[in-house]
Amino acid sequence: MTARSLLLPACLLTLWAHAQNRLDAVVETKRFHEPGKGELVDVNISVLGSTAVWAMDDRGFVQAKVDALITVGRDGGIVDFRKVQVASPERSDTLQGDFTFQERFLLSPGAYVVTVRLHDANLADTAGTFVELPLVVAARSGDATLSDIMFTRKQLDGREVVPFPGSYFPAEENRMGIYSEAYGTLDRFGSQGPFLGVAQIEHYEAGGIVGNFRHVQRLTADTVVPMALEFGIGKLPTGNYLLAVELRDRNDSLVQRRTQFFQRNNPIVLDPGSIMDGALGPNFTDAFTDVDTLAEYLLSMRPIADDLERKMIDDQAKNRNPGVMRQVIYAFWYNRAPTDPKSAWERYLQAVQYANKHYGCRNMRGFQSDQGYIYLRYGAPNTVVDRRNETGVVPYMIWHYYRSGRYSDRRFVFYQPERSTTCWTLLTSDMPGEINNSRWLDQIVPGASDGGLKREEVMENYNNPR
Repeated sequence: MTARSLLLPACLLTLWAHAQNRLDAVVETKRFHEPGKGELVDVNISVLGSTAVWAMDDRGFVQAKVDALITVGRDGGIVDFRKVQVASPERSDTLQGDFTFQERFLLSPGAYVVTVRLHDANLADTAGTFVELPLVVAARSGDATLSDIMFTRKQLDGREVVPFPGSYFPAEENRMGIYSEAYGTLDRFGSQGPFLGVAQIEHYEAGGIVGNFRHVQRLTADTVVPMALEFGIGKLPTGNYLLAVELRDRNDSLVQRRTQFFQRNNPIVLDPGSIMDGALGPNFTDAFTDVDTLAEYLLSMRPIADDLERKMIDDQAKNRNPGVMRQVIYAFWYNRAPTDPKSAWERYLQAVQYANKHYGCRNMRGFQSDQGYIYLRYGAPNTVVDRRNETGVVPYMIWHYYRSGRYSDRRFVFYQPERSTTCWTLLTSDMPGEINNSRWLDQIVPGASDGGLKREEVMENYNNPR
């Protein structure tokens, strides 16, 4: 029995609630090796509790239930599947915690497609959530190799593992558990041969180890060597990182390396009311002297600002005090990248310039338009359906994101209610926190003679954007 073969009940997180029409979940696949059997793939699913319906059970507790169908396909056929109903832990309060479950598949090397269909068992309707992930299972080489890296919620002496699906660590997460396995070490290092297991957090953009975030374990060769450890990330600043796991020989020479991207959100609290002219000392904003430029820079940050920051931005752009505006800009970027706020601002400014060039309209700068806002907040879409010149429908455009932050498979529908303008208006989206218009289809296909066919065409473009 390997170290990950026991799965504890999922830990709970308290999250903000969003009114949504469907379940949302984080889905991931992790590849391991089962000696003598083959390649083992874990499908880890974490259901966002705030998107589920919680109903009272026979014991007087509230509970969420999800029907799940997980299939593994290859060459158009189904290789294996699991059909299960998963119940969250019972609760006696009103908190809607996330809950996690896992299914395992023993697969031969090859290319697969994993599909996950989720339905809220506490709802009578048939609406569901669909996630599709490509999966490549590689043949195991004879040399020392590593499994995928799995983030974990809890580990007890390396014997019990609770997966932490996804790669986003919010401010309330102060620890990062890590689990990986090494194979082939007997052939590489010999029976009872010593070697090193290294785990370290690295800067994603700049490279290099972050501070003292490095663990070194002295290990002994075996059929399967589990590596279970954790980092305290309470002081890890907001940013993009790589978690690297390495195998090294007794001379500290690299034998094998695997990395896993993750994002950390850990803002440094700065009181807006305490920001006065020059209060934060000399910084890169000192070069910004023109009042109009400062005001535009401030307003361009609105798409990625939270509510408090937006009010501060609006107030200072209106007051037009150059010193205070500079300090607000610096505080904003220090909050996001304390190790290098200047570089973070410069990267964002390039995105703003792109938005201004491609998404501006009328007297509106690109960052002020709906498309510019979405581009700056969520990045470039993976696919775009552009129907600006199609007859029988109002010009529309669908932006599709495979992944944005902690959410997957998200869509934004824009349209041009006035053909005389180049402005695109956000009509609806399934992204939490953005406008959700249940009658959006009626506004794109307003009763044309072949409206039925057009509606089907629009819905096909929405469901299968390409």
